[in-house]
Amino acid sequence: MFRINFYIVTIILAQGSLSADDWDTDIAPIFQSNCVKCHGGAKKKGGLDLRSYKSLLEGAESGPVIVHGSAEESELFRVVLKGSDPHMPPKDQLDEKNINDLRLWIDGLKKEPVGQNKSSPKFEIPEDISLEKAIDFALNKFWSEQGIEPSSNSSDEVFCRRVYLDVIGRIPSIDEVNHFLLAKSPNKRETLIDELLMRNEHFSYMAEIFNAILLGRESVKKKDRSEREKNGWLDYLEWVFRTNRPWDLVAKDLVLSRPNEGVESGSSWFLFEQKNDHSEMAKLTMSTLLGKRIECAQCHDHPVAPEIEQRHYWGMVSFFNRSINVQTNKGMRVAERATGGHSKYADLSGKSHSSELVLLGNEPIKENIDASHKDHSDLYVSVPSKEWFEKKNKDKKGYHLIKVDDAPVPKFSRRQKLIDLAFSDKNSSFAEAFVNRVWALLLGRGIVHPVNLMDSAHPPSHPELLQRMGRDFANSGYNIRKLIRSILMSRTYHLSSYVSAKVKPLPQTFSYHIIKPISAEAFSKSILIAMGYYPDEHGEFKNVDAEKLRREFAAKFPDLFPEVYSPTVQQALYLSNNKTVEELFISDDNRTLSIIEKQDSDINKVRESFKLILGREPDPEEIKVGSKFLERGPGSLKHFCWALVSGSEFRMNR
Repeated sequence: MFRINFYIVTIILAQGSLSADDWDTDIAPIFQSNCVKCHGGAKKKGGLDLRSYKSLLEGAESGPVIVHGSAEESELFRVVLKGSDPHMPPKDQLDEKNINDLRLWIDGLKKEPVGQNKSSPKFEIPEDISLEKAIDFALNKFWSEQGIEPSSNSSDEVFCRRVYLDVIGRIPSIDEVNHFLLAKSPNKRETLIDELLMRNEHFSYMAEIFNAILLGRESVKKKDRSEREKNGWLDYLEWVFRTNRPWDLVAKDLVLSRPNEGVESGSSWFLFEQKNDHSEMAKLTMSTLLGKRIECAQCHDHPVAPEIEQRHYWGMVSFFNRSINVQTNKGMRVAERATGGHSKYADLSGKSHSSELVLLGNEPIKENIDASHKDHSDLYVSVPSKEWFEKKNKDKKGYHLIKVDDAPVPKFSRRQKLIDLAFSDKNSSFAEAFVNRVWALLLGRGIVHPVNLMDSAHPPSHPELLQRMGRDFANSGYNIRKLIRSILMSRTYHLSSYVSAKVKPLPQTFSYHIIKPISAEAFSKSILIAMGYYPDEHGEFKNVDAEKLRREFAAKFPDLFPEVYSPTVQQALYLSNNKTVEELFISDDNRTLSIIEKQDSDINKVRESFKLILGREPDPEEIKVGSKFLERGPGSLKHFCWALVSGSEFRMNR
């Protein structure tokens, strides 16, 4: 059901008990897998809620279900034993390990309730050190406490490939590799990081990645990429990273949708693409900008995260349900009505509730306009054009694009109220959500995993670090480039992926570099580099349709943050039989094959193939197997290189 590291097992066996602090890692998973369906958000049979430690302590309708320090006296423990009557779960039996963990945990509880859990900070990170040093301070302290020996630093060859893939979305060319390896400066890694962060390729790559993060893959969402391009969405994103626009202003751009003319106009597409689907606007904003999924609370309170209630889902929708797409003289916009949007929802019992303007973690916002108010020009900052008030435009069912001179702005804007609450320094989860996502992009896994489930059911593996990074990000003015650079400059980022320990630590320890699949964008561009196609100073490829290859790879390899990496048979078949990739191998512009073919022996051809495609020297066994393969004659070199490109090593960033 869940995995426990060897060192934790040793501690448990030595101490013979668990404590309240082990709720998140050892006890909550038992209840989430076996109990919350009947004792959670949708149902609370007997008044018992097992979604959190706090709700467990509140007990059931009949009274407390645990006795601190005594499992044998605790009703919760007695009902899970074999042969008990009543028995829980009713139609199943917990295994011996789960029962033993539950016994140890209850026996280890102090007589008075303990409110501390693993998601609460337990130590302070010095405020007078840089963020990269703060990262290493927090993780070094964790490793020391847990008896973990981190991996050594990665080699220059591995680091060079890693940082190129992460920052500009492609492997380095052989010339770029050699230039870095031959550099003598002790600060050459820092120099390379700074140089890559200012390349045009970095800005365009981040635009592609955040296009997928914010609006989803076109192939998955069944959206038209040409519409995103035509309406300036991708140009806007590239402008964000080129100008290092503060992330809080980016979030405001996306949700307020009142951009200036020019490149900023593209920000409107974030909401506009939802075509007046207010529920989708709410879910998208919460997931991508605040790191939380609220759709599980649409029909009832969240089944495993008790802080997310049904009223929060409908409250979030209420912030958007006056929004309407309009076509203006300045382009596509998402306007907002001054009245309406007073909806109701029903809970599982059928009881009806009026939705309120409420953001998770905040009190409801009151407004003076109720359902009886009629829309009127006095309710707007400036008088809207007459088309805005036409009945056909107000009452049309389904998607309808209204044409007006300019997007009306109400004096009381629900979306502005949301922005004031959600994207301010007072809401630490906003900064932490972005930090966590960038951390996952660079290090293969979020401090909260998965990245869009930042709730009580998914506590951070390193809460002190996440809070410090969130504070630093906010205090820097939400400086995106500074955040990325700080992570890249930390020792943690430079660790090798090789683990020498007999028992490999769990990935959330970050004691080694997590090997992660490269993005579809990086994969397609890296194949071009491996075949000798090099981009110009703007990052553009000539004599090859790089965009066609990117589209194909984005459709086949859509995941950016896979919970568990699991390549499919379809992906393997695509790589081994792809016509577009084959055309690259047989093209006269393929400089890689030309270079390899000029080598004077099969052994040297194998060596050159590995250097040009994988960026490293082959080991003796690889030379032996590769040379044997090349003895097959004509065409064997092409297939050998194709095998290297299609293999797992090329696919992964190590």
